[in-house]
Amino acid sequence: MSSNSLRYFMGIDGLVAIIFGLLVVVLPTDTATVAAAIIGVMMVASGLFKIVHAIKNTALTGWNKIGASLLGFFYILAGLIIFINMHVASVSVFMVVGLMVGIAWLFEGVIQFSIISRLVDHQSWLSFSAVLHLIAGVLLMASPLFGGALLWIWLGVSLIVLGVYRLLMFFRF
Repeated sequence: MSSNSLRYFMGIDGLVAIIFGLLVVVLPTDTATVAAAIIGVMMVASGLFKIVHAIKNTALTGWNKIGASLLGFFYILAGLIIFINMHVASVSVFMVVGLMVGIAWLFEGVIQFSIISRLVDHQSWLSFSAVLHLIAGVLLMASPLFGGALLWIWLGVSLIVLGVYRLLMFFRF
């Protein structure tokens, strides 16, 4: 890849990041609805694939074929449930984001506390970071909807900052 191609790629990438970031910040519920719709389409497509694979796969027999087909059916059902009530699905995106990040931060805090004794230097910084992770994780778990919505907005702001950085690189390259 030539440096000129890389330059244009960074410029386009920066513009796309800024556009998506602005959409997330200005229209958080609408963008969450779009994300939920994409997940719904993926679930239905995956379910259809699983059912077709179960039917056509000669290696699967009896209960294996039934189980694989049922799994495909449940994927399709989950995808259709998303489309039945898109508002609930978009709120669920916020909650899932909040819960998943909350769980990750709790684990991060526990892991940091578990390795503090092995470090010679920077134990106080790692302890501070572990406490912050644990507090943030507990707060997100206590209110995953609010926390998820804040993280969703933070994602948008991060995309904007990343896009501006990429555009600056485009003009400096």
